[in-house]
Amino acid sequence: MASRPAQRWRIGVLASRVGVSETLLRAWEVRYGLLSPTRSDSGYRLYGPEDERRARAMQDARRRGVPAGQAAAEALAAERSEHRLPGAPGPRYPTSGALDVTGTLEELQAAMVAYDVSSMHAALDRVLAEVSAETAIKDVLLPFLAGVGDGWAAGELDVADEHFASDLVRARLAALSIAPGSRSGPLALLACPPREQHDIALKAFEVVLLRAGWRTRFLGPRTPVASLEVAVGVIAPDLLVLAGTGPGTFDVADADRASLERLSGATRVVIAGAAADEAAALRWGAEVLEGDPVTAARSLVGTGRRAAREGAEDDARP
Repeated sequence: MASRPAQRWRIGVLASRVGVSETLLRAWEVRYGLLSPTRSDSGYRLYGPEDERRARAMQDARRRGVPAGQAAAEALAAERSEHRLPGAPGPRYPTSGALDVTGTLEELQAAMVAYDVSSMHAALDRVLAEVSAETAIKDVLLPFLAGVGDGWAAGELDVADEHFASDLVRARLAALSIAPGSRSGPLALLACPPREQHDIALKAFEVVLLRAGWRTRFLGPRTPVASLEVAVGVIAPDLLVLAGTGPGTFDVADADRASLERLSGATRVVIAGAAADEAAALRWGAEVLEGDPVTAARSLVGTGRRAAREGAEDDARP
């Protein structure tokens, strides 16, 4: 007997079946690639049982408090592990071999210009199954974004491509930063100064710290100096990390000078990123962290461990 075709519904029917609004379903589809509708002969978008399964998995994860980006990634990864999504590429290299960085970057860019979320996640899933998160960040995620930025600056890629890629990478980094974490490691407050709007490198920095046993609080882009001072007062971090890339990122307004002096007096301040130099460090009362986010974070991990050992030795002395 011929198999019956899978059921297909308009989005209103799907919304009724899973108990969420059409607007939310569209947001999950556009932002996270959670749904994979087909088109009817009349051009209507039609959704099937696989979309219902993912939407229900998304709901379950959100009820557990999982952030939306991570919830969508979990739902897609779970389905790929059981039944590879239609159109998702098969492995391009054996999981036991060396990481094919060039091939992976080419695959990510091809999926990006097609706005193919599933294929991009599939490629990143394979990378993270094969190497550590730190290696994936340093060798794949950050070089991929740098290449996208260069392509946009050269007019070879559209700003929509850059936004699409940045959002997906940010979601993956956010997923990597979600873990029970340490309750006793050093505490770092992470932020971008008031003139810096790009925070993906700082998010990568946070992932490395968390995986090394640090605790973090992430404030993100364009954080006013006065807000930094308030947060430091409330959180009392062991370290304040500020990341900036663009020219003038670490310039200081006259009205903020007193706050900066109090900040550097209250905690250790470090600056990182392409805009971090000795002149900026002098203005902020800070130290400069050099290197890419993974290298810079690992250098901090080393100092944190040394400080912990020294503190334990001091406590042990009579």
